[in-house]
Amino acid sequence: MRKLFFVSVAVLALSSAAQAANTSTTVQLGIVNSSSVTQNGLTNDSSSTTQVGILNGASTMQGTSSPSLNNSSTVNQIGVQNTATTGQVAFINNGSSITQNSFGPAALQNNSASVGQLSGFGINTSTVSQTAH
Repeated sequence: MRKLFFVSVAVLALSSAAQAANTSTTVQLGIVNSSSVTQNGLTNDSSSTTQVGILNGASTMQGTSSPSLNNSSTVNQIGVQNTATTGQVAFINNGSSITQNSFGPAALQNNSASVGQLSGFGINTSTVSQTAH
């Protein structure tokens, strides 16, 4: 009976640890916006970045030094030139979404997105939406 109790406590502790999370929310409004987010560890990592400006640059790295359990990244950019890079390493699932909307003189408009994903036992999903006017 005592062994069963300790096993139950250990399972509960592991379940609680798996629910721990790194969460990042970044909002930038300006002429030149730059954001760098790094999240590592055996946790569920979640990052959301929104940038509105002329030159926007965002980098999101999740689990690249120490694999995470699950990774979720969202980047939204509105500007003349937008650049976004996402790198994800997870034991289970990776999810990445990048939306870029470029405006201004046609010769200057540019959207650039890069996504790298490595999953041990789960699913990688990536969505990139780019619009130039």
